[in-house]
Amino acid sequence: MFEDLLKPNQSIQSFHFKQTDQARIEYRTRLNASIDCIRFLLRQGLAFRGHDESEDSSNQGNFLELLRFLADHNEDIKAVTLRNAPENNMMISPAIQKDIVSAAVVETSNAIIMELGDAFFSILIDESRDISTKE
Repeated sequence: MFEDLLKPNQSIQSFHFKQTDQARIEYRTRLNASIDCIRFLLRQGLAFRGHDESEDSSNQGNFLELLRFLADHNEDIKAVTLRNAPENNMMISPAIQKDIVSAAVVETSNAIIMELGDAFFSILIDESRDISTKE
């Protein structure tokens, strides 16, 4: 990488742009991998986080385990996620997960509204009390 700067016809500006493009591609790969995992978990109605997400835990939760599975089966994703990602840009924090879920909610709501248009609709809510009759 730095050998390119030793070339007489290589400018620092063009080197910076190449490095920036590579960082942008890696960021997009990390983001898309996280989005794919979140979409799967939402579609299946599964919990995201586990009880213990530490490095030595045998089960770090559905999101991290699914991301690890995805990375194990795709070398491009493996090269830029989890341990290979910059620590300040891993795209796995609960806040980022919630932001992506919120974006999915907005997109889904907009798709439903566009499909309905001006048509009438109703909402059916099924409620049942637990055995103690408390809610």
